[in-house]
Amino acid sequence: MPLKSDFSQGSASAVVDDILKNAVMRRASDIHLDPESEKLFVRFRIDGVLYPYATVPIHTQDEVTSRIKVAGKMNIAERRFPQDGRLEFSYDGKVYNVRISTTPTIHGEAVALRILTKDSIVVGLNDLGLDTEQLQTLTGLVTSPYGMVLITGPTGSGKTTLLYSILGSFDRQAHNIITLEDPIEIELGGIRQIQVDEGIGLDFAKALRSVMRQDPNVIMVGEIRDPDTAQMAFQAALTGLLVFSTFHTFDVAGLVVRFIEMGVPRSVVAHSLGGVVSSRLVRKICSSCAVSYRMTDLEKKILGISGKEADFKKGTGCNQCQKSGYLGRTGLFEIVQFDDDMRTRIIEERSIETLRDFFQKKIPKSLRSVAKDKVLQGVTTAEEVIRVLGTDIGQLS
Repeated sequence: MPLKSDFSQGSASAVVDDILKNAVMRRASDIHLDPESEKLFVRFRIDGVLYPYATVPIHTQDEVTSRIKVAGKMNIAERRFPQDGRLEFSYDGKVYNVRISTTPTIHGEAVALRILTKDSIVVGLNDLGLDTEQLQTLTGLVTSPYGMVLITGPTGSGKTTLLYSILGSFDRQAHNIITLEDPIEIELGGIRQIQVDEGIGLDFAKALRSVMRQDPNVIMVGEIRDPDTAQMAFQAALTGLLVFSTFHTFDVAGLVVRFIEMGVPRSVVAHSLGGVVSSRLVRKICSSCAVSYRMTDLEKKILGISGKEADFKKGTGCNQCQKSGYLGRTGLFEIVQFDDDMRTRIIEERSIETLRDFFQKKIPKSLRSVAKDKVLQGVTTAEEVIRVLGTDIGQLS
């Protein structure tokens, strides 16, 4: 992406409008405004990767930042503390929700903007990138009358999209669906969405206690952060509610152990958990510039591909994909549906190493195995899989 630097004559309002419009045109999910000693650098995150877009003269930095803060109903006089805001931006007949975060640095306030649309977050379950077997398993978890389903993965791995897409699959007339979020990403019709505000004492645990008295069928807890929220969420699942949430962990065994360390009894963890979904996102090969290429021996070794001499695909870069060779993203998922054997193992006094070995054998298809399939299908590249999952050789099945 060529670096734009001709912002010397424009007003702050014009600069902000240009940045927002171009971010939307280029399908950016995030905008970063990073102040340095001489310039304000503007970067766009497109398909999970940051690209430089423009530089803004440092003498207009405060005006640009203030313009964004005014639009986001934030305090323009306060520059010493981080702030959060929100604005709506219209372009080409479509309304975009923009979430704003500012934080002080040694050269001024850094600004991060997250661009959201309902279309980009709420998609059909069959459009997420699940294979047929995984779609059937996820559908079974979603249609269960009670239990807890947890979504795991690092920041930017598609957890929010998966959660919102799951909620969007319900008949919202027949179900009382309540969400506890911090922040609320997108407003969904037919769903009660509650903004958690720890500043006034309304944390996830307190909100969850209140919600359980609202006759819900389905509860979505944005994130399980502490023992109180964990125990309340498990209690809700035990009382016959279907609970969805996110939790930061590397594997299923680690997740189980963390909950036990939080004080949730083993029997409660075992009987409440219905399933765990690990999520990642990989970029898709741009169809406009895709060409055949021979995978290197190292790439084959990392992906666990042997005896494959056929041509693979990769993008060479074109105007359609901003010269990146990729256009759009798809999901990689690892889904574990809990059964009686797994519940028995959790209740027994087992070490995390023993549990990890056991759960690894119970996973129908690992993230790396799913990634390998997508490379063989020409959806993504070995290079992209290595970028997202690393080079841990020998973990493919």
